Amino acid sequence: MTERQGLPVRPIKSEADHHAALAEIDRLFAAEPGSEAADRLEVLCLLVADYERRTHQIASTDPIAYLTLAMQATGRTQAELAELLGSRSRASEVLNRRRHLSAEMIAKLSEAWGVAREPLSAPYAVAGSVKRTALRGAALLGLLASLSLSAIGGLFWAHGRDLPSTAEIARYAPPDLERYGRDGGLTAYRRPVPLSTIPPHVLKAFLAAEDQDYYRHGGYSVPAILRAAAQNLASLGESRTPAGAATITQQLAKNLLLPGQPPSLARKVKEIVLASRIEDALSKDRILELYLNQIYFGGYAYGIAAASAQYFGKSPADLGVAEAAYLAALPKAPNTYRLDIADNRGRAKERRDWVLRRMADDGLITASAAQFAQAEPLVGP
Repeated sequence: MTERQGLPVRPIKSEADHHAALAEIDRLFAAEPGSEAADRLEVLCLLVADYERRTHQIASTDPIAYLTLAMQATGRTQAELAELLGSRSRASEVLNRRRHLSAEMIAKLSEAWGVAREPLSAPYAVAGSVKRTALRGAALLGLLASLSLSAIGGLFWAHGRDLPSTAEIARYAPPDLERYGRDGGLTAYRRPVPLSTIPPHVLKAFLAAEDQDYYRHGGYSVPAILRAAAQNLASLGESRTPAGAATITQQLAKNLLLPGQPPSLARKVKEIVLASRIEDALSKDRILELYLNQIYFGGYAYGIAAASAQYFGKSPADLGVAEAAYLAALPKAPNTYRLDIADNRGRAKERRDWVLRRMADDGLITASAAQFAQAEPLVGP
């Protein structure tokens, strides 16, 4: 596996790796969403954030980097900033660090654009004419590195400040759901069940299929991100669906709080912010319980109780190993593996058997138990 345009496909382990990643982020920060460069930017931001968390190097947000990021995120222009601040020269001086943001300016930005006051109020240096000249050349490299670090802090601040708090997350419980179509047929159904009523082999099937490191990570998995990045880089130019790296906690964040948002760097950052808050607010068992009761399984089934009834006519407590593996295969692509669609049977069995092999490979069941379950026919109620 080679590295493309400086993108590391391994964790950042040293200051040299860290500075190289920051320099790469500077070059990629304006990448078009969905592009190869945006994919590299996403991976780099996550790697740098993880390194800084491990080495306690998170710096205070730079006010001008944060303001620039907030403008980019909301589509604001320098002309709009000039109108808000009262003159073009004032806006230019602020963005080019020749003038401090005053308390009045910060108040206007907060009231008119909804920009948080705290990051804009942090201290920062402005340059006079002599200092501006001195910043050129080699000194500019240090400034760029500082701006990159601040931009990453601003990235997470900008996309996380309007998301639910840990206290709000702690109070959430999936609601009962029962909805019918015009013809009287059931179109959506959910009845949450406690985790204690779900057998261990069912939980193991979902962990094998969706998140092998679930009980070891803090909401997002750097190894999973790296595996996905390596696969995506290896398949550039091919008509393949990009590999994902979402943990169970990130999937819960996406399904619970970010429904319908298209894939983007902004959504990925929000997923990570929410995943971290979910991990802070809830135990691992509670997160897994919410996930199993929240996710969509195809047809009318929302949550594992509805899925067990739809596909096998029984409760989760009565599921066998083969049935559990099939249900664990569904969240990735429910409409591709639904048993009630005849053309799906072959694909569904292949995916179920893949989950069973993963369970055996991870030591969650024995190889003989996996083989026995694979021999069972895949039939519905």
